[in-house]
Amino acid sequence: MRYLTLVVILTLNLFGLGECVSCHQEQAKFMTSKCTSCHTQTLEHQKNKLQKTSPVTLQNFKKFSNDDNPVWLSYQGLLQKHYGSKEHFHMQSDIHFQKGMSCQDCHTSNEMHNDDFWSSKRESEIKCQDCHGTTKKYPWELGIEGSKIARGVFQENNVTYLISSTGTSLVNVLKKEQTVTVILASGKELQLQPLKLLKKKKQLSKHALASMEYIKGHLKNVSCSSCHAVWIPQFFGSVTTTDLRVKKVANQVTKTSMLMRWEEPFLAKDQNDKLLPAAPNTPLKTIEIDKKGRIVEYWEKNKLIPTAPHTIQKASRSCESCHTSSKVLNGSLDLGSFQENNITHFNLSKVFTAAQQDKLDRRGVCLSCHETIPSGALAVSTVSHISQMMLLDIDEKEHQIILSRILNMSAWFQIILVLFVILILAYILYTIFIRKKSINPRNKGWK
Repeated sequence: MRYLTLVVILTLNLFGLGECVSCHQEQAKFMTSKCTSCHTQTLEHQKNKLQKTSPVTLQNFKKFSNDDNPVWLSYQGLLQKHYGSKEHFHMQSDIHFQKGMSCQDCHTSNEMHNDDFWSSKRESEIKCQDCHGTTKKYPWELGIEGSKIARGVFQENNVTYLISSTGTSLVNVLKKEQTVTVILASGKELQLQPLKLLKKKKQLSKHALASMEYIKGHLKNVSCSSCHAVWIPQFFGSVTTTDLRVKKVANQVTKTSMLMRWEEPFLAKDQNDKLLPAAPNTPLKTIEIDKKGRIVEYWEKNKLIPTAPHTIQKASRSCESCHTSSKVLNGSLDLGSFQENNITHFNLSKVFTAAQQDKLDRRGVCLSCHETIPSGALAVSTVSHISQMMLLDIDEKEHQIILSRILNMSAWFQIILVLFVILILAYILYTIFIRKKSINPRNKGWK
């Protein structure tokens, strides 16, 4: 299949792709179809020279997606009712879709005009921090990956543009004082406040600051989508059946799935040892029927593929959905058919090691307190009964305040206790070795 793709590319380059190639020769090197298959307004674009780009509608990307990776559906908040279904559940659409952004607003020209084989597997040239920055640095204050060069900006015609973390010039992302303006292909302009500015305005929650600033390992080892992609299509028990008795190739292969889920995505490490949302690889079972009707079955190992699900939301998944989930920690489910711990793929993705699982695992932490509540220690039991008599309704927010108060009191008590012990020891040492004993005058001169 790889060699066939290369032959098609070379053939198209040899004979040309029509009038578009006269200007877009660089992009045409990787194209395997006509420009008009995606660019619905190419002819209008050709007539109007002021129109630099020809808009690509989301529906055009349907041909580049499949049931194993239905990105164009997930982006719109659509979930197939079962594998291969044309009926959908309505889920939360991606926040970028809600803002009116299309694929070409985030992905570069090189990514859009890929060979649909190798270059399509690479990471995106534009990262989340290229527009959003971090809580400590604005996008233009971040450096270029693998380089000591500060990213900065570039100016053209008195307009200041940003440069991505990979060194790509973002000609549709402008810097205006402390804000970012993104010009969409549709002509719409989006005003964006970077995370550092939101922090200055105190518009970030404590949870956001804890995750993005105080826990340094998150920024280093966890992708933004691991927390902000709150759902992802997951097909389990998928079966691919190939019937060689059917002459038409299109009807030879059928795919089915026994179970579909969407909540709480898996997490797996990619080739760069960074956490990403992951989905089960299909098929799990392959059935081949030869021309004589004989059936041969093949079982594949359970695998997860790190992916970009395009289901980003402002509100992130909860801490518990990662730190107390067996699904995330070791890839295990309540399904007997998906209990493998060996989750790998050709791009070197992998599950957590035993040491990493121990570091992430927070299951049972609540029991360290709640096994004595309310019938344990006398003081705890007394406080619990008082709250019940006063009809206090302790919700999640109040619970967090109580925990914070308990932790602060406990920490201060331990500090004061240590200081008290140090003072006692110091006093004892002082009385033994430093302070001189008084001498009775009547005994003076006597040995």
